[in-house]
Amino acid sequence: MLFYTLKQDDQLLVESLTQRRVINGPGLFFVNPLLNTVKRRKGTVIDNRHYAIITHRLTGQKRIERGPQLLFIGAEEAVVTTASAVTLKEGEYLHVRNAITGIERVESGPQLFFPGVDDETTDKAQAGPTLRENDYLHVNDKATGVQRMIIGPQRFIPGVNDDVLRTLTALPLKKDQYVRILDRQTGAIRIERGEKRVFLNPNDNFLKAPAGMGEENLEALHNAVKIDENTAVLVRDKASGQLMLITERGVFFPAADQEIVDIRQRISLEDHQVMVTKDKTGKHQVRRGTDAERSFFLAPYEEVVPFVWSTGIHKDKRALRLEALDIRPKFMWYEFEARTQDNVELTLGITFFWQIVEVEAMISTTDDATGDICSHARSSIIQAVSQVTLEYFLGNFNNVVRGVVVESHDIFYTERGVVLNAVEVRSIACKDQQTQDILMEIIQETTNRLNRLQKQESENEVRLRQIQGDTEVEQSRSSLIVLQRENELNIAVASGQAEASRVAAFLDGLGDGIAIEDKIAVYNLLRKGEVLHDLSRGSAQLYFTPADVNLSIESKR
Repeated sequence: MLFYTLKQDDQLLVESLTQRRVINGPGLFFVNPLLNTVKRRKGTVIDNRHYAIITHRLTGQKRIERGPQLLFIGAEEAVVTTASAVTLKEGEYLHVRNAITGIERVESGPQLFFPGVDDETTDKAQAGPTLRENDYLHVNDKATGVQRMIIGPQRFIPGVNDDVLRTLTALPLKKDQYVRILDRQTGAIRIERGEKRVFLNPNDNFLKAPAGMGEENLEALHNAVKIDENTAVLVRDKASGQLMLITERGVFFPAADQEIVDIRQRISLEDHQVMVTKDKTGKHQVRRGTDAERSFFLAPYEEVVPFVWSTGIHKDKRALRLEALDIRPKFMWYEFEARTQDNVELTLGITFFWQIVEVEAMISTTDDATGDICSHARSSIIQAVSQVTLEYFLGNFNNVVRGVVVESHDIFYTERGVVLNAVEVRSIACKDQQTQDILMEIIQETTNRLNRLQKQESENEVRLRQIQGDTEVEQSRSSLIVLQRENELNIAVASGQAEASRVAAFLDGLGDGIAIEDKIAVYNLLRKGEVLHDLSRGSAQLYFTPADVNLSIESKR
């Protein structure tokens, strides 16, 4: 007998002639070496993250042993392999297939996944898509072909037969926005209006707006039309094909079978404006700013008739597009070439002052009013210029042009509903440069002569003003002398009258008893006394004659 001491991780494989058996430690064991063959082997340590696949040598059956443990296998077993378990985190999943039945399943985390005996993984662990609040998925069941929608927020773990077709974001709609959605299976169209989030079903498609907005979803956005007193909507019913004009105020959202054809603004004509419209039969209607219905919407099937006229200095381009005509007087420039009687070729710049007076006549006779006016006037002016010399034309150009255009009262213009109020020659230039240089010299000399005449007239006017000024000064001085003389005379008269009154009062005061001659003598004497008194107070010297002092000298013999 042999003794075997076994530790905890020891195992003995004992083989006899007829069987095998195992002895697991720990312990002390006795084995007959004559009848048995003994083999010592270690047990397999498996931690909590690993597992072992064990197969039975005789039956072929397999089993799984998961850790943590100290694994001792049976006498007829063998460890095929040890492997790590698959760690699946939150949101992760793994496709597993049973090799015997072929059935697949999904294992999702969080877990530590230990496969079964017949399990095999078809791919690595992968994270399921995380859907935020506006995210959603279109998922197809490969077994049934049924598609469904998965809406966030959530972590989506696909099933065995799930195939994620597309990841989408919900389209947010404002209160005044809407989208058209087509169901591809039924062909039905529906309208989704804001304020909301729009999630497309798997069979739905957005019908895009006519004008793209840059992103795929945004191209489907339509803005509702705010209808007010100046805005209306032209809508087509796709079922009947008829057009209708919606003028009811508010925010307009079309129905599923309606299509917005046009957003029309109210047309308001001013007093001087005229517009021509055409209905579905082609009949024209003239609308004027002076009409009672000067503000209107175009009815369904009604359109504005545009006027495309010639423009440019030579009226060689049909580029002037007008929808509303201005019937006020206006002007236009025109330039063309003409030849005088003496064979001088000129380039004439003409200004026409014209006005539309009858719109009905104009639209019935011409489609280019400005071009017709200028072409006909040019023909008349060329003919008139060809009959006069250059010298005569330069002296009378406005009269020549006015005579054949305005004063001729040509019915050509009235037939087209217009009237020419005036015409002026804006510029004259010789086409030949040498002739033009000579003409410029003549013009320069004429200008110099006019300047000299103007200068002489200015000098004459200055001298005349000087003479007029001197004359006015002398007249004022003469008037002053006359006034001074009259004032002195008036002062003398007043002074004499005052002195006479004083003398008369003095004489009357002497009484009636004294003769008038004596009164005068007394008055003179008093006056002499006053004079002497005044002189005595000054430095003057006074000489008296004997007569002055009433002195007589007698000589006696």
